[in-house]
Amino acid sequence: MASTNGLRFARSHIESDSATARGLQSYHLSERQISGFYATETCHPPDFRIPGHFHDHASMYFVLEGSLTEFYKDAQRDYVSTSVIFTPPGELHSNLFGNRGGRCFLLEIPNGYIDRLGAVGVRLETFLCANGGNLMWLGRRLYSEFTQPDSVSSLSVDGLMLEALAEFCRLKTRSERVAPLWLRQARDLIQDRFAERLTLDEIATTAGIHPAHLARSFRSYFGTSIGEYQRGLRLEYASKQLADTRTSILTIALAAGFADQAHMSRIFRNHTGLTPAKFRAQFRRDKQR
Repeated sequence: MASTNGLRFARSHIESDSATARGLQSYHLSERQISGFYATETCHPPDFRIPGHFHDHASMYFVLEGSLTEFYKDAQRDYVSTSVIFTPPGELHSNLFGNRGGRCFLLEIPNGYIDRLGAVGVRLETFLCANGGNLMWLGRRLYSEFTQPDSVSSLSVDGLMLEALAEFCRLKTRSERVAPLWLRQARDLIQDRFAERLTLDEIATTAGIHPAHLARSFRSYFGTSIGEYQRGLRLEYASKQLADTRTSILTIALAAGFADQAHMSRIFRNHTGLTPAKFRAQFRRDKQR
């Protein structure tokens, strides 16, 4: 086995012309340890492949920019910016970055944190992924703590990581339940028309269900209200536009379905602690580091 920073490579999965573990370190933009968590920010060029490997520790990573595909023995999974992924230790997989390359922020999780969850009867032993939502914002805040640490970053990282692991636990619980078809269709409608002003009655009529039953079922299966879910989709759209384009904040706000720029700024700041302008400035600064 070749290893670097808790990453182990299965020699049988490394082709003769693939990057070695040592060579992969040249794609590390930064590395830092805070409160027992080891963090690495990486940047890989278009169509770059990381050969078969597994991690010694459970890990969580956040796709900051670009896209990639992970290949497992019996599956492949596609990720884009805003994807947040939890991987248990020993999970053999390889990675292929998309035609724009990719920038990722990875956190190795000390065994003690996983043990704390097990002590209360909660186990994270399988792959989990979220696109957007609370985990995206937690990932962004963790990234900020590691790139701009101060005297209380250690305390903040502890709290944010526990919150992120709790979100993954909720995601695991929800993933074990299969929502009925009508409810999945209602969710798809909200995703397709997130920028529109939808009413509960309209969604319920489309799904052929009573509005009260729809509202209760949506929260039960997806862990959030319909309004909160739609707001999260709008924020996810806005954050990607702020990060990837130079489109004006007003234009982004209107396209996302907010009443105006001030409305989006207020909601955005409540969820991220940053105004849209500061979020965009920070993201560009991070890309130039």
